Amino acid sequence: METGRRDFLKLIAAAAAAGALPARTGAAAPGSAPPTAPSRPDILVIMADDHRHDALGCAGHPYVRTPALDRVAAGGVRFTNAFVTTSLCSPSRASYLTGRYPHQHGIATNAGRPLRSGNPTYPELLQAAGYETAFWGKWHLGPFPRPLSQPGFDHWTVLRGQGAYAPNDIAVDGQVVQEDRYITDALTARALEFLELPHDKPLLMVLSHKAAHAPFVPAARHADLYAGENPDLYWAPDEDVSLKAVTAEQALYGSYRDTVLDYYRCLAAVDESVAALDAALEKSGRRDNTLVIYTSDNGFLLGEHGGLWDKRRAYEPAMRVPLLVRWPRALPGGGLCRELALNIDLLPSLLEAAGVTSPPGVQGRSWLPVARGAPGRDAFLYEYFQDEGPVGSLVAVRTRRWKYIVPLDQHGGRNARRPVELYDLDADPGELRNLAGDPACAAARDEMEAALVRQMDETGYVFCGSR
Repeated sequence: METGRRDFLKLIAAAAAAGALPARTGAAAPGSAPPTAPSRPDILVIMADDHRHDALGCAGHPYVRTPALDRVAAGGVRFTNAFVTTSLCSPSRASYLTGRYPHQHGIATNAGRPLRSGNPTYPELLQAAGYETAFWGKWHLGPFPRPLSQPGFDHWTVLRGQGAYAPNDIAVDGQVVQEDRYITDALTARALEFLELPHDKPLLMVLSHKAAHAPFVPAARHADLYAGENPDLYWAPDEDVSLKAVTAEQALYGSYRDTVLDYYRCLAAVDESVAALDAALEKSGRRDNTLVIYTSDNGFLLGEHGGLWDKRRAYEPAMRVPLLVRWPRALPGGGLCRELALNIDLLPSLLEAAGVTSPPGVQGRSWLPVARGAPGRDAFLYEYFQDEGPVGSLVAVRTRRWKYIVPLDQHGGRNARRPVELYDLDADPGELRNLAGDPACAAARDEMEAALVRQMDETGYVFCGSR
């Protein structure tokens, strides 16, 4: 398919203009009242790895097919502006677990440290409230084979570090075993076995896939998927990258075409996993009162801005993630929510659904009122503390319309060797034109700089670059 990146952005804009994206900010259908929320739902959290927000059929991608995820979206609410506060595996996963920014929970890099004490997680809190809890997949917080420094799980199957697509050593309730199956399928099979068992408590199930982490190795059955497609969606040849704080990126894992298509192919097995779990929930009679969350630990750059790869940066493809929320007994189906939602919102959302009070220090807000039409936040802080590779530390503020990015030096001060960046996302959703030096945008830059300072103050920002 000969579709350029600009054409892809036009497809999304055309869908909005045609009414595919509702004008309302919340998700409740006009004239409908949300069902009364039942008590103590089962909860299924499915987390992909590096799944960018637009790699979904329901998000308008021109050829990626995700029928199972599309059905989840159609039966619930798809948040079109969901973000992580740090686009890096371990810090983001810790934020999902604790409802706190990395500078608060203490996991700032992928150094393999466990969560420190004083950071209660949603599995711990739900377990204490009477839930039976289970985890399968990538944990990436603490050493293997004892990675759960703050467990919260009655049953757990954990990969060693990032894991591999096959084979793997996995820790099953503390015992290391060999797993030779393709890992997306293996984790799904273990989750399905758990669902078939009798349970006398409400369930919290967390399935954390390795896919689609690089290097991308699709399942053999998907090796030729999308073979006739052109993946060149993300290049803007006339973009002036000299006004961005970018440097040379890591080498590709093979050719550009094969790299991008293999990324999408890895997601195909994840979609099949979602289909299998949904069918099992239906068979068990639990589906109507199961709160299903599908999201990712971060997004992924696929060649934007002069050939950038990986995540870490404050650009939309890296920090913006899918967020699908379905709860048939409590939320209307078929909704789209444009409000800003964050990974730190997972903990308070799950606790609200279960009738559990959030602990002090939680910085997130529940998604549930927003999914029903309540207004969301106006802005949020993004932070990155240099971990490895060429991306330096930075802070940014994202509002409904604007984004302002400030590069930092090794001590947390402003890095004067790299430009600040300002983007008007309404006019420039691809972040192609840095307006920070445009005299006509001086007032907007001043306002965003003030907004950044407010966000840093409100969140108790502390530079963690030395951790």
